[in-house]
Amino acid sequence: MYDLDKHRLDVREALTKRGLGSYMNDTKWRKLIDAIARLPFPPPYQRKDVLQLEPEPKTFDCDVDYVGDWSEGIHPFFSIEWIRIRPRYLRHAAQLLPKVVIDCEANLEFALQSLRQPYEKSNGSILIYGYR
Repeated sequence: MYDLDKHRLDVREALTKRGLGSYMNDTKWRKLIDAIARLPFPPPYQRKDVLQLEPEPKTFDCDVDYVGDWSEGIHPFFSIEWIRIRPRYLRHAAQLLPKVVIDCEANLEFALQSLRQPYEKSNGSILIYGYR
């Protein structure tokens, strides 16, 4: 059984041990999710948790053919060290045609700027820190 209180305590201990400070809180994460919901599609993301050595998914260096699960897959907020958003995905057009790149980078950047959410751009992705 998952014990949320124990998980929260383990995260706090890891943050103290690693000397990481908070960049986000639940309110900021909820505002980000609300902004994501207004985009043309929910962009795929890679998530690195404080207690994990590797991000999930492990590789995220090229465009993918799926969208992100922003409603359930992002919880709990307090354990997100960082999240890397790829603001595009490859949509299947037809059997014999190549996949089409669907992009919402400009929309996402506008939303982040409207929220005054700090972010970094790198290699076609947008990085948001929960802790740093």
